Amino acid sequence: MKKIMINKIKSDEILSQFIVDKCCENEICVSIDTCINEDSYIIIKVDDYYNSLNLAKTPASIDCLIINKCIENGYGLTLIELKNITTSQSFCNDNMREKFETTMYDFIKNKFQKVLDLDYKKIKLYFVSNKEIYKRDLGLKLETLMNIRFKFNDKTLMIEPRMPTPTIKNCY
Repeated sequence: MKKIMINKIKSDEILSQFIVDKCCENEICVSIDTCINEDSYIIIKVDDYYNSLNLAKTPASIDCLIINKCIENGYGLTLIELKNITTSQSFCNDNMREKFETTMYDFIKNKFQKVLDLDYKKIKLYFVSNKEIYKRDLGLKLETLMNIRFKFNDKTLMIEPRMPTPTIKNCY
């Protein structure tokens, strides 16, 4: 009973194609706490899934979805957007909102509802970038980003900015 959901994902004909060992993109990464056993979590590359559909207009989606088995029971969910921001490049809050909305409302609630849509004990939304999150030039954009609210499974969620390499912690 311990890892039923993780096994469901691994055996899903479509989702199994997008399982990866690491959550990294353009040298920006997230790590998994060493206390979490390797067979107690799974990482899905959501953007790879949407890109594989070869649609005329590919919906914006996050980089990684991580599900980990909680210590006592249940699961934790972390949705992660990774962004390597160059000095000339920034990010758009509307695009960030779309990435998280696509993942929660289309990927989880629609396309893979039978496997992924459950009452998670802990849900985190991370925006991980290589820029100092308190820098003045990013300050207003990040503040606006952090003020975006999402309703998901009767929870109100906010995007949390993080510096590389944040660690996904165990849930209880």
